[in-house]
Amino acid sequence: MKVYTCALLAVVLMVVAKESSAADWYAQYKGCYAKHYGDPYFPYSLVDRKMSNDMCVQHCKAQGKAYAATKSVRCGCGTEEHVAEMTKVDERQCSYNCKAGGGTCGGYARLSVYSTAQGKRMLNLREVLGDLTDTLEKRENAYKREMGETGDFEEEMRDLEDMEADDMFEDEE
Repeated sequence: MKVYTCALLAVVLMVVAKESSAADWYAQYKGCYAKHYGDPYFPYSLVDRKMSNDMCVQHCKAQGKAYAATKSVRCGCGTEEHVAEMTKVDERQCSYNCKAGGGTCGGYARLSVYSTAQGKRMLNLREVLGDLTDTLEKRENAYKREMGETGDFEEEMRDLEDMEADDMFEDEE
């Protein structure tokens, strides 16, 4: 049973590793999007004079949001629906340099939008672990039924060996 469980766990880990490319673990840039005053998309939830795209992505990931957007010193977190409702614009329109350096943080009425890889990644892992738990429970129950609900395979094997030894001893007499 232990060997089967270890083998099953190894297979699950290989599947998870195969599905998990580097892009799943790091933010993916989605593009430059228009945001007009009053739009309900990506409400700003973090303001920092040293804003960076990475800071915003980490903040939104901690909030459990699938998307992060920067505009100068502001960061907003959003959903798939937010991205779908917004208009993607030419990359040159996102021209504000991030205050922490290393990229652009939106532009005039524009947001630099990133995927946090939060939603999809967690869902896949939960599905895999749920399937693994179900499979292990089924195997354990089958094993217990096979062992007569005692679950003590080693003890039953010793009893069986003792019975066989007694039979062999009686045959010799």
